[in-house]
Amino acid sequence: MKVKGTVLTSVAGFVKDNFPNREDEWLDGLPSKSKDIFSSAIMAANWYDFEAGLLEPSLHAAQLFYEGQIEKAGWEMGRHSAEVGLKGIYKVFVLVASPQFLMRRSSRVLSSFYQPSVVKVSHDQPNSVNVCITEFEGSHAITEARIGGWMEKALEICGGQSIQVQIPKSIAEGDEETLYTIRWE
Repeated sequence: MKVKGTVLTSVAGFVKDNFPNREDEWLDGLPSKSKDIFSSAIMAANWYDFEAGLLEPSLHAAQLFYEGQIEKAGWEMGRHSAEVGLKGIYKVFVLVASPQFLMRRSSRVLSSFYQPSVVKVSHDQPNSVNVCITEFEGSHAITEARIGGWMEKALEICGGQSIQVQIPKSIAEGDEETLYTIRWE
């Protein structure tokens, strides 16, 4: 499994923005392969190993900053990633996009950051949608939460209210798919 460099920069940015006095502690505690990645310039368009580039650094942040609360850490990282990533040229697009349109595009967005992955949108209703991941090698609760947090924040940015993102099925928990049921007003 590979992950785009922009996802890795969002992890480092999350640590820097939320725990500015503990960046070195986070970096020093990473496994050697992860530390090598984060000690060098991360190229946004390059592909990196999923485990060393995203999974291990995220799990380490959960242990260090969230007392091992993996889902909470992943959710907050995902929200931060959307908040930072949906700025600049994307900000105008997101501000004018409807929540429905944004969620329909989520399959393309996720597939462009995680490879290989297969993401489908179903149950496309005016104020709800299901996003189903059927292929995501090495899926983990922290990455599933990260994706959920990203979708929640992205919906907030484009004007969604009373947002509910639930994960009733999880590849990480042994299901055949990861299902996000998403509702908003």
